[in-house]
Amino acid sequence: MIASFFQNLNAFGVDHLLISGQATVLYGAATFSEDIDLWLDPIPENCARFLEVLRAVQARYYKLTPALTVEHLQRGHGFHFILPEGGGDEVYLDVMGVPPRVGNFTGANASAQWKETDWGRLRVIGIRDLVELKKTQRLEDYPIIGRLALAYLAQPECPRKPPDFHWAIQNVFTLPELHELFAEWPQATGALPPDASRELAAFASQWNESHEVGEPVEQALSRLMQAEIAKLQDADRRYWRTIVSELKSLRASKALVPENALV
Repeated sequence: MIASFFQNLNAFGVDHLLISGQATVLYGAATFSEDIDLWLDPIPENCARFLEVLRAVQARYYKLTPALTVEHLQRGHGFHFILPEGGGDEVYLDVMGVPPRVGNFTGANASAQWKETDWGRLRVIGIRDLVELKKTQRLEDYPIIGRLALAYLAQPECPRKPPDFHWAIQNVFTLPELHELFAEWPQATGALPPDASRELAAFASQWNESHEVGEPVEQALSRLMQAEIAKLQDADRRYWRTIVSELKSLRASKALVPENALV
């Protein structure tokens, strides 16, 4: 069913990007993700084509989902569907038109990549945009962000110039991934971001000298990383506050689509 679903997306001309969990798997930063997450270009004709695909595969609405309209897409709401799978299994599909922190669809599509998968050839959000998407309230996303930064540097097309190392280092929030980055790309220790903290500079200096870092330096940098994660978690929480409030209002007015209703 999943391969057929993506074939239908292409056949109906739906402009979309694979994002979130499955995208991190395809970039090698995660090993498993159950759901499929899509970013749709939130324009009327694309929304209409996507609804045709959902009807063609007999998709059903899942929990807490407003009607799939351009207005709701453009306001940043999420839409949740169930795709029937062979053998009675089900696949959960989450859809957005305006994901947080990543600008517009056209810009993201320009930096997206094609990936060969078991489901066919898929258009996948670029790593740098995917990193921004993963800056959520979930603590478990932050090691994945670091692994995405490593995957970015490992791409054959990455020039691995100082700006690339700056970006990668700024998006590593856990010590194991930072150790791996410096081990894989020793030149990164001399290409710290211009606004690098004293803690990061001390870490890089010790690593550059002996490939070993003292516990006090590691602890200081770890505390700084944890504080940065807390800021990003709070920013994500504040981003969703208005959208969640609107969703609650829709629920109170019985404007959400009934769970299990066919599209």
